[in-house]
Amino acid sequence: MLKISEMAKLANTTRRTLIFYDEQGLFKPAKVSDTGYRYYEYQQLYDLMTILGLRHIGLSLEQIKAIRSADNRQAIPQLQAAQAKITSQIEDLQRVQAVIQQRLTRPGKAPAGKLYAPVVATLKPATFWCSRKAVDCTEEEVAQLFSEFYQELDSLALMNTATSGYLTDLPVDDPAGYMDASFRILKETQGKSNETLLPLIKKPAGRYVRVRVANTLDGITRGLNELNQFCQTAGLHPSTQLWQINDHDAVVAQGATPYGWLEYALA
Repeated sequence: MLKISEMAKLANTTRRTLIFYDEQGLFKPAKVSDTGYRYYEYQQLYDLMTILGLRHIGLSLEQIKAIRSADNRQAIPQLQAAQAKITSQIEDLQRVQAVIQQRLTRPGKAPAGKLYAPVVATLKPATFWCSRKAVDCTEEEVAQLFSEFYQELDSLALMNTATSGYLTDLPVDDPAGYMDASFRILKETQGKSNETLLPLIKKPAGRYVRVRVANTLDGITRGLNELNQFCQTAGLHPSTQLWQINDHDAVVAQGATPYGWLEYALA
């Protein structure tokens, strides 16, 4: 007969695992001595390795018990459940792999622009997932909204390189109203189908007045004042929706990157 350590070595597992399986009634020793030592028969090895194999593919102890106590037809639902779980894990790993590949192939440094120098530019269209609308711009509210949004969207979405930012209801001539303006969190879909319950919002192509700023309250306020003055001087008529677009993907505070763009569509 085999001691527990010998059986564990033969099956490439641990003594602790065999004790646990015994306690759970999944795999019992052939004999237990009066002093409590467990002993196993060589032929038990094949049963143990089957159990270890089923655990490796993700079956729970209860599922393995059901399979071992049933005929093959009754075991099929358990195996189908395991297959579905494995398929899901493969899909998750493929998504992780895609995000890693995306970050590896992205240029190491985001394209920069001169700070606080408004320009008019023609921008391409984009489609974004958006959060619910919020008004309170406190750290607590932004963090709560950020958490809700990315839990609904996808935990990996924060890691990918798709454009992110905010859409804020704020006329260009009201920089002082920034902290009280309602806003939504944005994440570009990059053409992916809407597999969530999150609403979509489209940023139309066209001419925009924009300025690159530091993503701090002082930086954004300064940028809004620069945009307001620029629009008045040039006779421009922007919309009342402010697109706050992060210029990279390294979010550091309140869902924003260190620098970003403030943009208004022009009529």
